[in-house]
Amino acid sequence: DSCSGNPQDGVQGKVCGEACSPDASSAKNGAGKEWLPAREAVWSSGVAFYPPSRKYWRIGGKWYDFEPFLEKHPGGATVLLLARDRFEDCTFAFEAHHHNYRRARAVIRKYEVSEEAVAAEGVLQRPKGAVGHWDKALAAKLDVKLLGHEAFYSVLRDRVAEHLRATGCPDGGPTLACKALFWASFVAWVACLAAAWYSGFQAIAVLLGFAASWLGAFGHNWVHQPRYRFWATLSLDTVGFSSEGWFREHILQHHMYTNTPWDNHFKGTDPFLVTDPTVERHWLQGRVLPYLNPLILCFALYGNYLAHLAEVVKGNEVLTMGKLLLPLQIGVFFLRWGWYGIWLVFISNSVLGIYYFSMALMNHNAEHCHDVSARNASKDWGEAQLNSSADWDCGCSFVSAGRYLWLNFHTVHHLFPR
Repeated sequence: DSCSGNPQDGVQGKVCGEACSPDASSAKNGAGKEWLPAREAVWSSGVAFYPPSRKYWRIGGKWYDFEPFLEKHPGGATVLLLARDRFEDCTFAFEAHHHNYRRARAVIRKYEVSEEAVAAEGVLQRPKGAVGHWDKALAAKLDVKLLGHEAFYSVLRDRVAEHLRATGCPDGGPTLACKALFWASFVAWVACLAAAWYSGFQAIAVLLGFAASWLGAFGHNWVHQPRYRFWATLSLDTVGFSSEGWFREHILQHHMYTNTPWDNHFKGTDPFLVTDPTVERHWLQGRVLPYLNPLILCFALYGNYLAHLAEVVKGNEVLTMGKLLLPLQIGVFFLRWGWYGIWLVFISNSVLGIYYFSMALMNHNAEHCHDVSARNASKDWGEAQLNSSADWDCGCSFVSAGRYLWLNFHTVHHLFPR
């Protein structure tokens, strides 16, 4: 279709044409909704989205008014507002974050609004020529349906929901051992930070980098846990990431549109490490830069920080106090040790960059993850995750998986992020 990059033609993310936006020559669509003029882009981590309504949420081709439900939502009001105001369709986010999907569907029925109400409000158009994605369901005028009970992902969710009920943890969430391990990691990070600042030993700076990597790995999961939102701040902002940015882009963007042009991670290492399977690498990218990967990743944290800061400056992101923690860390080391203190921080962040991002790059860049045709042919969102996520050493225990920063169970993480 017009939104699918062809692996043979070297074109990634062809622009969406008629398949991705309403017919501009028609004032109404088949349901009788008024099409308003094309709306302005709403940006999320460098990707333009065009939310169709400023009032209603679209799930499974139907429309809902969740304003009365905002304060009752177990996941909080913020994620609901982000899903409506920053992205174009809420179906995948709704399906992915409710393993007991039958109960969730029953809850939202009372908030469904009529086609007449939507027609009165009007639907904002997605402009022609906007960058598309690789999902056939979304390409059909973004009118993706909820999965049937017989679909692969529905059957899998039913089984997981039953297992969680049987184990006495119907809502999912971290175990006591997981919580204890997190706090041990946080204390280790604080201790290493203080020891590196006080002693100036490079070896301790290396240990600080490992501790920061483990902390960031926990943050990678805490952003999906509404009850542990502050723990995500302790895990991510403290080491130089942005929990605010991750809360939006990781939950509602990367997880929903994995390995497509709408995935903010998809081009995160360009132009040094090209992971797009539909783009032909030139000789430097194909034969030289992959071998310089460890050196490049030494600057990964800084690149991530500056990319987010640029979005803050543009007005696309919110400036929070957490954004000050990395400059503060650099400052206190400089005040104590001068330029040598800057070197100590660089050692620590280099270890984090090489360790964390090497594991993260493995999550979606295995050979099968680059099969665009298989991704396009996925029967449902769950199968698409199987075709775009990778696992390794799946037989290891939870504790021993710490050496992989727990990223080796990544398909499970995408299918059941909570």
